[in-house]
Amino acid sequence: MFKRSFVSIYFLSNKLLILQLSSSKKKVIKQATVDLPEGVIEGAKVIDREALSQILKSVWAKFHIRERAVGIILPEFSTFTKFFKLPKLAISELAEAVSWQAQEFLPSSQAETIIDWKIVDKTAEGYEILIVAVNKDVLSQYVRACEEAGLFPLVVETPSICLVRLSKKDTSSGNLIVYKNFDEALLVVSQRERIVGTSVIKNANSDQIIKTSSQMLTHFKDVAVTTLSLGGTQINEELVQKLSNQLKLQGSTIRPKVGGIEEGKLQEYLIPLSMQFAEPAEPSDPNSLNLLPFALVEKYRNERLRLQVWGLTLTITLFTWISFLITLAAYLFMVQNINSLKSESKVNAETAEKREETVTNIKTINKTSEKILSIKKISVLPQKILNTIQQSKPQGITISGYNLDLDRGEISLTGISVDRASLIDFKQKLEINKDYTNVTVPISSFEQEVNLEFRLSFLYKPLVPPEPTKKKGK
Repeated sequence: MFKRSFVSIYFLSNKLLILQLSSSKKKVIKQATVDLPEGVIEGAKVIDREALSQILKSVWAKFHIRERAVGIILPEFSTFTKFFKLPKLAISELAEAVSWQAQEFLPSSQAETIIDWKIVDKTAEGYEILIVAVNKDVLSQYVRACEEAGLFPLVVETPSICLVRLSKKDTSSGNLIVYKNFDEALLVVSQRERIVGTSVIKNANSDQIIKTSSQMLTHFKDVAVTTLSLGGTQINEELVQKLSNQLKLQGSTIRPKVGGIEEGKLQEYLIPLSMQFAEPAEPSDPNSLNLLPFALVEKYRNERLRLQVWGLTLTITLFTWISFLITLAAYLFMVQNINSLKSESKVNAETAEKREETVTNIKTINKTSEKILSIKKISVLPQKILNTIQQSKPQGITISGYNLDLDRGEISLTGISVDRASLIDFKQKLEINKDYTNVTVPISSFEQEVNLEFRLSFLYKPLVPPEPTKKKGK
């Protein structure tokens, strides 16, 4: 559903960090740090949404940022992260199990919360799940501020997820991440993609960071942390030495390999830079994390469908007008040739050749005119076909692509079905439509039990050309 190119926006209480990579993900092409006035964001909550929206508009204008799709990184303090295990279940039952498990430790009711989760590991006993949650009203203010600035949020993440992405280790041992920027320290205990625990320290000094790090290692001793990853502009040699000596860990600096940015700036933009390496996916994807509200996902899906319909309609309109202009030009050319022939007093070989060419042009014009009239008679707006498909689509079916051959009436769809029953139900609902025939789903589309990638095709009878009648012999 989502396009891959977007701009990262990291919201802090007093700053905005904005960054965009090139399409190859190897070079920084846009970067900006913007100071926020007091009273715009307080306590990780948006207080003045209108002011924040105006600031975003001015940043896009000042730095000439063309890309409107954005990824939002919320302040870590506004989110809640939890890692837990579930027994082996069918994928279709996993979402409900996660929902029940989340009720035990979420700070507020699920009605007031936006949550998303991903499978971080599969074992013989079951699944290891990472869940992230944020208050619905808090998230809404950030999303709406972006929308009111003319931007389109595609993905919502947390700073801890971004840091783990950059410092993920291949070993099964744990990793302590210490990130300090703008007098705020974020500590994360991770294990591969697992976020075991996080801590945010405002106005942090070296002693506070060391004390909190030691407490976290003691609390999460089952993780067996063996490595230390450091990042941020305020990580100095003294702090690195103290952490290494007191925690008995070998430290290394997080350094992504990208161009177009200085080392100091690289450390400042680590978190929004990390988001650029993400592949935006819908919140329903069990292999990704995205706190984007479902209502916004549906809004973008409908908008994309509207653009597809508009594009198909425009194509047909252009084809009709081009054909008409070709016919008009040929007609004018023919009239000019006829007048020229009439003015000649003698019919010679050249005149005969021109007359023959004119006759040929007339035949061509007639054929083209017949085609235009036939297209006009049988043309059907693609929107009509797409609307009936959407009406027939049951819950659990996601359509990712359309292919409409309006000359032969051949329609094909591709997408994902949550299970076989949903796909069969979709096929049967299409067969009920009297305008559809030969509804076909390849057997290969039923190979999986869940999340079936399917291809479905059928004929739209009003557009199917009639078979030529055979002449009887005398």
